[in-house]
Amino acid sequence: MTETQGPDTTGLGPTAGSSSRKARTLALIPARAGSKRVVGKNHRVFAGKPLVQWSIDFARTYPGFDRVMVSTDSPEVAAIARACGLAVPWLRPPELASDTATTLDVALHALEQCAGEGEVFERIAILQPTCPVRYAARWDQACTQLDALSCEAVVGVSAIEQHPYWTYFLDDKGAMSPCFPGKNQLRSQDLPRAAAINGALYLIRVDTLKALGSFTPPGTHGIVCTDACENIDIDTEADWFAAEQLISALSALT
Repeated sequence: MTETQGPDTTGLGPTAGSSSRKARTLALIPARAGSKRVVGKNHRVFAGKPLVQWSIDFARTYPGFDRVMVSTDSPEVAAIARACGLAVPWLRPPELASDTATTLDVALHALEQCAGEGEVFERIAILQPTCPVRYAARWDQACTQLDALSCEAVVGVSAIEQHPYWTYFLDDKGAMSPCFPGKNQLRSQDLPRAAAINGALYLIRVDTLKALGSFTPPGTHGIVCTDACENIDIDTEADWFAAEQLISALSALT
C-alpha cells in the first residue's frame, strides 16, 4: 500500500492528495470538560496550542470531511472551536457529559442534531482530541478502503511490543495462566501479525454504527500508523509530558 509523501497539515508528517467522494462524512471531535487524570486537558495548551485545536485544525483542512463538529459541554472548548472558525450551535446535555457517557452515545446525538438541521451523513469520523497528530495520508487510505473494500469501518492501529499470544492472566494469588493456551510457545517468527487500536482514526458507515452500536464491527479494517507522533494518546500527566518532549524533539529536527 503506497502513500504520497509531502508537507503535512500538522507540519509533522506525510500527507496525500484529496479525491472527490460521494458519501458525506461528518468529522466529530468529542471533547467533554471533565477529566480526572489530566484536568482541563482539552483546552490546556499542548505544544503551543490548546490540545483540542490540534484535531480541529486537521479536520478543517482535510478535504474528505463535509462538516466538522465539536461535541462538548465545556464553554472553554466551545470558545476555542469558534475561534478556529467552527460553529458550535449547542453544548452537550448533562447526560452526555458524565463519566458513563460513551463515544457511541455522543456520536448518535451529534448525528441526530445534524438530521434535525436537515443534514444527513453516510459516514462519521471520530477524532479523539487525546491523539493530537494525524496524517492526511492515513485518512486517504481509510476513505479508499471504505470505498473499495467490503468493509464496514476503518480504524487506526499501531504495532504492539508484546504479542498477545505471549501474555498471561494472573489470579489473586499471582498464579499465571496463558491467555492463549497452546500459543504461548510459538517462536517470534511464527507469530501472526497483531496490532492495537491507537485512537487516532475512526471512520465508519453511519448505518452500520446505528445497527450494531460499535466502532469496530465485524468487517473492520486497520490502517497501520507507524510514526511515533501519530501514536500519541494522552491519558495521564506522564503521557502529556512524554508527548510534548517527543514533538519538541522532532520539530527541532525539521
